[in-house]
Amino acid sequence: MEELQQLEKMNQPISKETRRILLAVVVVVLVIAYFLYRIFVSFEDYEVSNTITKEDAEQTSYMDFMDNLLSYSRDGAFYTDYSGNLIWNETYEMSNPKIEICDDKLLLYDKSGTQALIQSVTGNLGTISTTLPIVEADVAGNGNVAVLMQEGNTGYLNLYSSEGKVLASGEVHTENTGYPISLALSSDGENMMVSLINLNDGDVKSTVVFYNFGSAGDKQENNIVGNFSYSNLVIPEVDYVDGDDAIAFGDNEIIVFSNTKEPKVKTEHFLSGEMKCVFHNDKYYGVVTSSEDGTNTLGVYNMKGKRRFEKAIEDVYTKISFTKTNEVLLTDGEHLTLYTMLGVKKFSYDFTGGIYQIIPWESYRTYIIIEKGKLERIRLK
Repeated sequence: MEELQQLEKMNQPISKETRRILLAVVVVVLVIAYFLYRIFVSFEDYEVSNTITKEDAEQTSYMDFMDNLLSYSRDGAFYTDYSGNLIWNETYEMSNPKIEICDDKLLLYDKSGTQALIQSVTGNLGTISTTLPIVEADVAGNGNVAVLMQEGNTGYLNLYSSEGKVLASGEVHTENTGYPISLALSSDGENMMVSLINLNDGDVKSTVVFYNFGSAGDKQENNIVGNFSYSNLVIPEVDYVDGDDAIAFGDNEIIVFSNTKEPKVKTEHFLSGEMKCVFHNDKYYGVVTSSEDGTNTLGVYNMKGKRRFEKAIEDVYTKISFTKTNEVLLTDGEHLTLYTMLGVKKFSYDFTGGIYQIIPWESYRTYIIIEKGKLERIRLK
């Protein structure tokens, strides 16, 4: 009798609540499986879904700007959508054009020249003409531009509006404070940082100086709100990143600063091995170092210095960078490798005809590849 009752219970229909729970469990399992697949899957080939022919000027560079394509060379810049439709173009003559981007503002300047153009997604906002050669320049989200110039033993720092008007200016005398080699402007245009190198005493010393052009800086001499010195360290690159943080890349140390109105050291990352190259975006930075036995190691970290992944690499590359989806791209112009943020080799391929750029597109498997004479939309397989 008891066995019969148990069989009857087993044959009873599943309740709606139980079905909802089981369905939820199945959905969660499928979602987890999908994301694990996306994280760990690798691809070795691709299929082309669309091809657009294009003309290449000599030494043209390509990059994504606000989900459209920017191509620029020494003669001019073209801004198009990925179907080839022109949005704007600018003609100029620059010996060494460089690009800086912040939000929807773009700065095109001639390194060692005297010309800079301030652009937005709709076209030109202003032009800057300097009287001295430009060492480095940067742009803020409001269109303000900071320019570092050099003449003899004096460095000149100018802050311009998006229309090209001088908002502030100052001098740096190298015999007193050192030679300015890099600068960066915060996204709101209110803060500026400058890296200087001093060799006057026979020893290498670097100084990172923070300026504030708002109320915090008005109370300080020369608008300086922070000053940090480092012995036996060269800092050739500085930048502002997500939020109020700033980062300084030294030859054997990487320093992250917080609270740029009252700067403080947030993280110090000391490198082991010889630095080969460094790259970053707003959220992560990457370093390639070489050990004594010649092994190259790629490491990627967040802005707190926490390692995301580290691995030995054999890739020969001339360019390494983050894509806009935080994948790591290595290329030598023909061979291309993509790593995920977990260090998984997502895609590796030899483009025998040469490749200029690869840009993530609508899904994690689709990309835009820019080759000589053509632009292709591809799907990894």
